[in-house]
Amino acid sequence: MEQDSVIKRKKAFKMAYKIISYSFIVLLMLIASFFILYVVTTKVAEKKGENPPFGLYTIISPSMTPNIKVYDVVFIKKIDPKDLKVNDVITFYSTNAYFGGTPITHRIVEILDVPEVGTMYRVKGDANSLADEEKVYPSNVLGKVMFKIPQLGKVQFFLASKKGWLLAILIPSILIIGYDVCKLIRLISLRNKLARLGPNSLQ
Repeated sequence: MEQDSVIKRKKAFKMAYKIISYSFIVLLMLIASFFILYVVTTKVAEKKGENPPFGLYTIISPSMTPNIKVYDVVFIKKIDPKDLKVNDVITFYSTNAYFGGTPITHRIVEILDVPEVGTMYRVKGDANSLADEEKVYPSNVLGKVMFKIPQLGKVQFFLASKKGWLLAILIPSILIIGYDVCKLIRLISLRNKLARLGPNSLQ
């Protein structure tokens, strides 16, 4: 009975190891596929002189707290400026040299019809007491925020470091090697059992 219990635990461990290993590998493949698609669509859009159809931007300012926090990553979708409404959260390029071309994510609080200019957006950070002085041109809007991924930016900054990049390579490699070692051990164990049963068992 005890031997059966040990065998069952070993089988359960092997099954759990397989599930975790394959799940991790599939997750990495999905993430890699997404980023390849992201890079390709971005490059194509750049060649056409257009904004990419979607994007991921890490929030580095607390101006949108508590709804969007520092290190949250927002997923934005390119949208026709005519479809934007008050209360939509947008990511845009500022014309203010102070921000150095860094994309900003704020909420539309008013849609303006400026003479000789056309439609412009007054925006405001949720945590700010006043709306931005700068008004946003439709051509500077990168897209509308569709959803956020909480704190993913921390992972991004970690992976950008030497230690993080090394771990990102080592962990899947160790899992794959570990799985191969387990298979090898099982094969050796099986061969030893067959050898003990006699030479005829190996045929």
